[in-house]
Amino acid sequence: MIKIKKPYKITTFESGPMANFIYLIEDIASKKCALIDPAWNLTEIFEYIQQKSLSLERILLTHSHNDHVNAIDEVLNDYDVPININHDEHVFWGKKYDNFDLNYGGDLIYLGDTVIKCIHTPGHTPGSTCYYIDDDLIAGDTLFVFGCGRCDLHGGDPELMYKSLIQIRESLNSNTLILPGHNYSTKKTSILKDEIIHNPFFHFDSLNEFVEYRMVTHDQIRSSPYGPVTK
Repeated sequence: MIKIKKPYKITTFESGPMANFIYLIEDIASKKCALIDPAWNLTEIFEYIQQKSLSLERILLTHSHNDHVNAIDEVLNDYDVPININHDEHVFWGKKYDNFDLNYGGDLIYLGDTVIKCIHTPGHTPGSTCYYIDDDLIAGDTLFVFGCGRCDLHGGDPELMYKSLIQIRESLNSNTLILPGHNYSTKKTSILKDEIIHNPFFHFDSLNEFVEYRMVTHDQIRSSPYGPVTK
């Protein structure tokens, strides 16, 4: 079997006191790149962009919580690029920038030969968005390895989270690589089919049981780093 080489590369950086993962999507042929959730210390990322002679084309936000956006102004000081954000998240955040590029779920972003699909996955926040490139899913705080984002913060909704996880489970390739927003688990990445088996948030067929688990039970019986759970 011949393995087709992907036209892009995703590089992962970890930064900040909350173990954030920041991703850089690089289109190999054009050297255009997109920065996902710029936060905390970006020195290593800026150095990487310069060393590789990349052209930063845009910022992509999975959501607007401070720990995922607190270095946006630092980026904009050096790069005049648009900020891609879901329309619902733009309203929820209320931030005033003049360079927003709004998506509505299902939109496609073209980065050279690389196609990035925006998937609206509300639950952690109203406009939480996952970015799907080939079989790689940059999941933000919607889906962690063996976990999912909180729904008890401002803008959270466990019923919407339940529906978003079902959408991910039923619509994406089972071999999709999950690239989460935080290093909260016993490993940094996972495959969707393993998450369906070992992530407790995929184990519920009842909305009410999911909500009870996410909002009450989970934090009483589990703590980070999250490991696999057998149904």
